This record gives sequence, structure tokens and C-alpha cells, in this order.
Amino acid sequence: MIGVIFPLGLRHTERRVTLWGDIMRVKKGTLALDAPAKEIGSVKRRKDSKKLYVDFYYFGQRIIRSTELDDTPANERRVRDFLNRIMERIKEGTFKFAEAFPGATKKEKAFFTELEGREYRPEPHQVKFGEYVKEWMKTIFPTFGSITKHRDYKEAITTKILPHFRNMTFHQITGQELFKFTESLKCTRGANKGKPLSRSRKINLLIPFRAIWNDACDQHRWVIKSPFDNLHKKLPKTEKKEHTVIRFDDWLTFLDNLEEHYRPIAELMILTGMIPSEMAGIRKEDVDGEYITLNKSYVLGEEKTSMKTAFRKRQIFITKAIRSRLNILTNRTSSPYLVTTPRGTRLNSTDFAKAWKKGVEQAGITPITSYSARHSFAAWSLTIGINPLRLFGLMGHASKQMVFEVYGNYVEGLEDDAESIFAYFGQDFITPRKNKGPALFRYSTGHSSNVSATTY
Repeated sequence: MIGVIFPLGLRHTERRVTLWGDIMRVKKGTLALDAPAKEIGSVKRRKDSKKLYVDFYYFGQRIIRSTELDDTPANERRVRDFLNRIMERIKEGTFKFAEAFPGATKKEKAFFTELEGREYRPEPHQVKFGEYVKEWMKTIFPTFGSITKHRDYKEAITTKILPHFRNMTFHQITGQELFKFTESLKCTRGANKGKPLSRSRKINLLIPFRAIWNDACDQHRWVIKSPFDNLHKKLPKTEKKEHTVIRFDDWLTFLDNLEEHYRPIAELMILTGMIPSEMAGIRKEDVDGEYITLNKSYVLGEEKTSMKTAFRKRQIFITKAIRSRLNILTNRTSSPYLVTTPRGTRLNSTDFAKAWKKGVEQAGITPITSYSARHSFAAWSLTIGINPLRLFGLMGHASKQMVFEVYGNYVEGLEDDAESIFAYFGQDFITPRKNKGPALFRYSTGHSSNVSATTY
């Protein structure tokens, strides 16, 4: 075998290319010529075609390309001049295959670029987004360790991002094009079906998109303007949703209508500020002495040893009120996990949300979600005089500023519930005994004795 015959011009896809001032058409396909080409290169015509072809050798490999020009004397002179310049540059060692034949396959370009002693780096206008993503999903995507991240990224890429950008080159993906994409995003299910996605949801969908863009720029060493620059300024701002603080009487009414199995779980939430994923991560061994240690969570069927933030890893002092609910949860299951479903499996947030919604509807109170219990825990705690410095540790926040900004808004009439809330939480919630607890994990929230019950 003298050399490799690379694919050329018999398929419909074609690209017009400019080479040193000459306009050529490049097609992909397979071609066989009647006579072998000479080392200096030939301009030929196929028997059943009226088009001219160039046929030459480069690094011992035979290269055949259709010019898509008819076989006329003028065109033959033009193609011969084109080929002579190719051969001249090959002789000088300055010929660059990838630049001369931009319509060649990526494999061909990489092959000859390596022989030329250079590194093949396609330009942004030469790389289609869909083709790059296909390779990215095979090589880079598997390195993302989180199962939930895998699922969320894959859904965003396959259902939202690729349908819009698959056939675009990276050069065509501009800030304006990206903004048009975000404006087209709609909810596909639920009560908001057909409505525009929220600002936060759009930003989340762009996370894998940005990762793909950055990886492509890094791989090909592109220095180009990112379409994500200043995009956040264009996205419509949405009003921050205020979580409802539950009034005490409404809470008791809700508990009366909540499925019995979930009552101690709901009460543990409002007595501690924990959320379902944190409770689902608690093993019975994490309840040690006078403390509950939170160092894991359970989200969408996956146990996570890292919490939402480092500050969410904390210890919660067990008051008498908390202890009574813990005893119920501990004694009713043989599972190693503290909080379980009626089936005995780990707490499932979806099932819990359904039971919660049903309880709210039957109680006939203002609509509230399970997250309202965490918000209410903070508001109730401030109402009965907890030290805010201790509260931000209980909540797993990084600073007391977060406590005031998120939970510090005045709630009309809540001070009327202060006495009932205080009795419900217990004196030991405000002034825990100063007993020696286990070694501090990150925040131990049980040592704030001698704190006055003054409202902050």
C-alpha cells in the first residue's frame, strides 16, 4: 500500500473554503482514480464526473480532494496554480494541512498536524457544540462524583441545552444567543407548566453549560469572550419568596390533622430547625448523651457525607421536649436510622411532603411547606429570647447576620404566642444545663447558660 486514501467529496455536505485567495469547495466521500498520482501532484478528472480533482502526496500519504470546479481550461490552470503553491509550501516545510483543508475530518487534521510537528487546535468556528459535548460526556462528565449532580447535569444537557445549541459552533454561541435561550425556558410539568422558569432555575441550568464551555476553552486554548459574562444582569429578578411563620395554634391544629406516623418527625423539625434531608441522615448512634450530631444528609436516595455548607455539620443539645420525640422515633423501628417512613425505610422527602400537604389541607390553615418549620423554629426562638449567637449555630449558618436577614422580620401577633412557645420548647432550650458534652464536632449548641430571656 503506497499511502492512505482519505475520504472526500461524494456526500452532500459541503463547505466553501478560501485558500490563499482561491475559492474551492470541499466535499467528503470516497474516490478512486484510474491512474496513480505523481509525486509532484496531479490535476485530474474522474471518468463519470466533470469536476477537477487534486491528487498529491504529503508525508507519504496520498491526498485526493475534489475542487467542485468544472473541467475547463481556465479552471484547470487555476487548480494547477493552487496545487503548485501547495507543493511549493510542502517543499519549504511551511504547508499546514488543517488550514489548507478546513473541511477535512478532525482525525485527518490531527494526524497531519502531528506529522508537521505542531499541535492541532481547531478554532471556535470549527467546533460544533454538539460534537464536543458528545466527547465531553464520555471523558469529563464521568469524573463528577455526585450521583445527584450526574442526574441533574445530564437532564439539563439532554433536554434543554443540546436541543438549542447542538448544531451551533462555539463561535456562534454569544451572550445574546444565550440570553435568547434562557428566555425560551419554560416549566414542563406541575402547576406552573408553560410558565417561564425562575431566575434561580435558569442559573442552575447554566452551570453544566458553563462547565462545558470552560473545558472546551481550556482544551483548545481559546481566548474568547465568554457568553456568560454579565448574563446575570439581563436575567429578570424575581421577588424573594417569604416563608410563612406558623402561629402556635395553627401548628397544633396541623399536628392534629397530620398522619400520626409523621407527627414526632414534624415536631422534631420545629424543635431543632433541621430539614428532612438532615433528619434522614441521622443514625441512632449519632444520638449520644445530650447531643445529636449532624454530619451526613440523605438526598434523593444518596447519602452525602458533605452537607450543604460546612456550617451545617453541627451538634444539637437535646432538651426534654426533643428527648421525648427522639424516644418515640428510636423505639418504633429496628432500623439503624433514627427517622423512618411507615415502611421502616429511611425518611423519604417526597412521601413526607405529600403527608405534610395533606395535613395542611385537612387543617384548613394558611398553606405552609415543611421548610416553614425551619423558618418558624428561628422566628419562635427569637420571640422567646434565645441568644442570636447561639441560634446561628443551631441553624447551621455561617454568621448571625444571616439569621437577622432571613428570619429576623417581625411577625404580626407572634409575641402573643411567646408563652405557649416557651412552654412547648422548655426552659432548658433557653438555658441548657452546663453539662460536659461530647467532643465538639463543629458547633456545640448546648452551652449558653446564664443567657437572659430578653427578646433580641
